[in-house]
Amino acid sequence: MKRALPDADTVKAAIDTILQEASASGRRPTVSAIERHLGIPHATFHRHYADLLDTYLRRRIPTPTQDETRTDRPETDERKEENLRRLRKENTDLRRTLALYEEAIRQLTLENDALRQGATVVALPARSRTSPQTQP
Repeated sequence: MKRALPDADTVKAAIDTILQEASASGRRPTVSAIERHLGIPHATFHRHYADLLDTYLRRRIPTPTQDETRTDRPETDERKEENLRRLRKENTDLRRTLALYEEAIRQLTLENDALRQGATVVALPARSRTSPQTQP
């Protein structure tokens, strides 16, 4: 059984409610909050009420002033730099892990081949990818 969809006035009232809540909490209003308030799935909401998003909701969302935008920019740049540092570290860690797995696969392949041929398996010493340090 299909549930009846709310009319445009009900959706507008829900939009107004979400706008008031967002204004009171200092957050931006979201379409997903409107959908939750109405109990409508995302695709259904967009299929039936996309015009209300353009004509009713977007006109009522306050645009940030230039002063607010300027103060946010340095924080965003700092956050961007922190994310880049974190991603570079993760990339380095993943490369190290991959090198360990490559070595384990190489050793397992050699042992598997030796077992299939009926030879005695001799444990190989772990290879190091770093060059040995020479002492003066």
